[in-house]
Amino acid sequence: MKDQVRADISSVNEAIVSENADKINEALERLKNTSMEIGKAIYSQSNTDSGSSEQTTEQPKEGEEKKEDEKKEEETKK
Repeated sequence: MKDQVRADISSVNEAIVSENADKINEALERLKNTSMEIGKAIYSQSNTDSGSSEQTTEQPKEGEEKKEDEKKEEETKK
């Protein structure tokens, strides 16, 4: 995937140098499609990762919650 993005970027740079509008548009379209594929891959990985991370998140203990509430009350009084 990385190599494809680099190749697409090179194509865009070459098209810009040639100052050919059609080549520039084609190269940009290829780069856009490749970047969308990267986004899809990242999104799909984050969906699978988020399911497992939610289960491992620790909940604060009841005593800790009370201490935090007391601190907030003290700050609002000041």
